[in-house]
Amino acid sequence: MLSIGKISHNLALFRSSFSGAWSEIFSRSSARIYGLVVLILNLLNWLSSILLYRSLGNELTVLHYNIDFGIDLVGHRGELFVNPVLGLSFIILNLALLLFFVRHKHYKFMSYLLWPTAILANIFLLLAALGVYLINFR
Repeated sequence: MLSIGKISHNLALFRSSFSGAWSEIFSRSSARIYGLVVLILNLLNWLSSILLYRSLGNELTVLHYNIDFGIDLVGHRGELFVNPVLGLSFIILNLALLLFFVRHKHYKFMSYLLWPTAILANIFLLLAALGVYLINFR
């Protein structure tokens, strides 16, 4: 049977190991630079989605345009916020994976693999927001 003392002790152990892993991830300057770049890109993605949301007056918005078939996705303008949420989920997923790999032998390799993928994903999502802008205001 679990007692309050055991639960408290296990929570304290988890908190200390989590804070140690967190400080290990951001102890290197490259991780801090990558983290700052990915957060700036995600912030730009949120800002572009907010500006698009405010500038689109009607409820229906063209969300995707295909060169071969023309407009193939029309939806509510609130769906513009799928891109920044997806970018934020990439960041959170990559941080969770880094927290998992921080004690392994190949941590540096995984760090140099996961940070640029988060940056690249946020760049592509920002370009998708630019595409939505060009479709609706051209």
